Amino acid sequence: MKKVRGVYLRGGKAYIRYRDEHGNLVRESTEQRSLKFAEDLLAKRRTEVAEGRHFPTKQFDRVSFKELLDDWWEKHGQHTRSRFVYHLPKIRENFDARRAREIDADCVENFLDKLEKDELSASSINKYRTILCSTFNFAIKRDKFDRNPVSAVPQRKEPPGRDRFLSAEDFRKLIAECKSDPALHAFVWIAATTGARKGELLPRKWSEVQLDGNSPHIYVPRSKNGRPKRLSLAAEAITALRALPSLEEEEYVFPADRGNVRFTGKQMHLWDMRKPFQAACTRAGIEGLRIHDLRHMATTILFLSGIPEAIIRKLTGHRSRELERYEHLSPGLKRQTVDLIALALSEKSTTTDTPASEDKIKPVEVVERIGGDDGARTRDLRRDRPAF
Repeated sequence: MKKVRGVYLRGGKAYIRYRDEHGNLVRESTEQRSLKFAEDLLAKRRTEVAEGRHFPTKQFDRVSFKELLDDWWEKHGQHTRSRFVYHLPKIRENFDARRAREIDADCVENFLDKLEKDELSASSINKYRTILCSTFNFAIKRDKFDRNPVSAVPQRKEPPGRDRFLSAEDFRKLIAECKSDPALHAFVWIAATTGARKGELLPRKWSEVQLDGNSPHIYVPRSKNGRPKRLSLAAEAITALRALPSLEEEEYVFPADRGNVRFTGKQMHLWDMRKPFQAACTRAGIEGLRIHDLRHMATTILFLSGIPEAIIRKLTGHRSRELERYEHLSPGLKRQTVDLIALALSEKSTTTDTPASEDKIKPVEVVERIGGDDGARTRDLRRDRPAF
């Protein structure tokens, strides 16, 4: 049989080779040995390209999901702050052996249902969905696949945020139980007084901590929102930090336990304190408290103390919408609000239709009219405030 340009055999199967509408070379397997079938398919493809009807979906039929996932992880997934590394094993176990084309919406839905039967929370299930969805979207943007089957699968509905508020009395009980563990004692003091996240505190190095001078602080190069910030330190937090064994001995404030047989040398600092924290809560008789609730407590105390929202956002790194939940954490704050309304409406109120004095409204006018990119409201505030 006469050899046709663009048709060849490899591994016992016939392949065709042609250029698409963009001039890119395309190689496609016919999945059989027949050269006559390959010639006909090649002529069809060339006609489709010439008429603008070429749809190169056939080349994606043999792409494995593992190829897409490896590419996503190398170029995107491992560089995020979402800790997807803990979810990858289960994803690989269920999908690595499949072709990407074999994964459809029903397949993904069944996988998520299985996770739900294993009693995983809705937020955890959604993280697995996020990995799958991001992998396909990443491949589509780079012309390595043509569709995303996960887009048809809705996210699991997550419960509303927790409204757990730790009272000052309970905090004193908790901190007393933390004294036996210097690292936990320092961590709880810092978390409770700064409202910082666990992931912002545990990776800190001593080179980022300033204990002396007029403005003791911890410098966080990158917070969750991507911006750096300085966490001002209270006297109790400074005392607890000075008592740490790692001071002048280790690079990290909270170094990893070298005696742990699981320590690999890659994680040089602690990444969690859940177990010792929960043990301290149990000894103090406190139930249902998590480390992140210390952040809630700090933010709520600032609200109850009348600290302006702009300053709270600067201290804790919250967005404005995130702060809305804290306005309702304490019954005392609700009571203060309704009392203010009642005072304005009651006969005892001295409010009149005349405008307020200039001295009273001037600060409000300044706050509303002048703003800064870093969250500062006025030039005076930006110049005179302590380094947050």
